[in-house]
Amino acid sequence: MTMCARCSSARQYQIDRRGRARTGIGVRGCTRPFELSAGIAAVLLYAASVVCTPAAAAAHATQNVILVTLDGVRTQEFFSGMDETIAASEEDSGIDEIDVVRERYWRATPEARREALMPQFWHTLAPQGVVLGNKARGSSVQVRNEQWFSYPGYSEILTGRPQPDVRSNDIVRYPHVTVLQYLRRKLELGPTAVAQIGSWDGFKMAASSVDDAFYMSGAYDLVPASLSTPEMDQLGSLRKEVMELWEEGSNDVLTTRIALAFIRKHQPRVLWLGLGQSDDWAHARRYDRLLDYLHLADKLLAELWSTLQSIDQYRDKTTLIITTDHGRGLTPKNWTDHDAGIEGSEDIWIVVIGPDTPHVGEIGPAATVHQSDIAATAVELLGLDYHDFDPDAGPPIAAAFAKQ
Repeated sequence: MTMCARCSSARQYQIDRRGRARTGIGVRGCTRPFELSAGIAAVLLYAASVVCTPAAAAAHATQNVILVTLDGVRTQEFFSGMDETIAASEEDSGIDEIDVVRERYWRATPEARREALMPQFWHTLAPQGVVLGNKARGSSVQVRNEQWFSYPGYSEILTGRPQPDVRSNDIVRYPHVTVLQYLRRKLELGPTAVAQIGSWDGFKMAASSVDDAFYMSGAYDLVPASLSTPEMDQLGSLRKEVMELWEEGSNDVLTTRIALAFIRKHQPRVLWLGLGQSDDWAHARRYDRLLDYLHLADKLLAELWSTLQSIDQYRDKTTLIITTDHGRGLTPKNWTDHDAGIEGSEDIWIVVIGPDTPHVGEIGPAATVHQSDIAATAVELLGLDYHDFDPDAGPPIAAAFAKQ
């Protein structure tokens, strides 16, 4: 992959092997819809949900929140499937066998293409919640940070606001208390009742302002013997043996399997699962592999949800939030990249699925939502007042709450 540098906001960034902007030297940067028509039901329920934000400490069915992030997944693929403008050029897309890719993922309409790409999400998961961010339907989700790459995005998700000092992907902690820390303290949870498991060490750093705040696991960390099971031991060993595209990231399937085993063993009430290979394949300019990865991620999301519904602690008591940290470029030349100044990098999407959320699927037109609204949404779903977490945090996502 070609190394490059670009200027933004009067400063120069270097691009690490994952293509993520970084500064500094010597640090590796690296359930069913209503009987009304779907469109009418979505509009009516959304309109009802936005007349007021959820009341502080409102009684909700949600007792657990699971956050899943898929790194750098564009709204174009998420809402419309295979992008013909990218696939048209072998040089720009990096597709190896275009006929095979078209047979797998090309369909006549955006809705059919996205269902071919992520069938279990669109057929099973989406109807059980709300899906935001499809500009074609008048729904927009934006980042508020000015960087438009990974660590600043995760920091905004977890702290409820953009953090001006988070300007690189350096693997360091910042002195900003995250929603994960707040929920552990406020709900008086044990060290395994809040957890972070991810395929990049940056996830572990972004999860907390301090070490050992709760259980945190980076790209190749083994689960400590006191917390592990034979299954987790085996999966952890495999993570060290399976070679990935970039050395700083581990395999997302194995990371997800570890998270599922951890859920079955420790049943955390709050968990963040961070996955990163979507970003890797995009930076490598392999559009075919990116599409294959999203098809695989669809299966992982469905398995996660079915696992949660098979466990008494989680069944009908768990909200699943799925999102991404940033978008990407819009053209055949720059779809691989993201940074301030690259149009499309600011566009993201958010999914909220759970017992307190209207079961309407994709909604729009809708008021603009921001990445910084996710933290307050999790806080309010767990019956707490987000002002106590941070009065300056983004507000809860109104559409994620049924009318009280």
